[in-house]
Amino acid sequence: MQIKKYIEIAIKRTLKLTTCFCLCLLLIQVPNVFAHASLVKSDPPRRASLSESPSQIQLWFSEEIEAAYASVVVLDSNDNNVTNYEPQAAEGDLKSIILALPELGPGGYKVQFRVLSVDGHVVESSYGFRIKNTH
Repeated sequence: MQIKKYIEIAIKRTLKLTTCFCLCLLLIQVPNVFAHASLVKSDPPRRASLSESPSQIQLWFSEEIEAAYASVVVLDSNDNNVTNYEPQAAEGDLKSIILALPELGPGGYKVQFRVLSVDGHVVESSYGFRIKNTH
């Protein structure tokens, strides 16, 4: 009779431990399910005040992106697109894209981007930087 009771207690404890273990695994995986690519770094950085024109814009994301579907435009203070180049994948880095720029004059600029992460989610945002008048 006591052996049966010990077996029941052991089974209950095993079930409780297994349930707790499974719940912990689920909680660990939940952030990965909700994570999408986000901008983690840019060059020039957000709100940068530069003394000369950058030769390119480079954006780094938290996840791999589909560079073929990326859109990056740089607008001047009148909302005119200042480049006709298309963004390119950064060599050796599936989380980064580069947009070549022409020589830019002093003033404020806005970088607008829209990318597709490999998990199928679209990320879009913008940020600004300025080039100081050095005269």
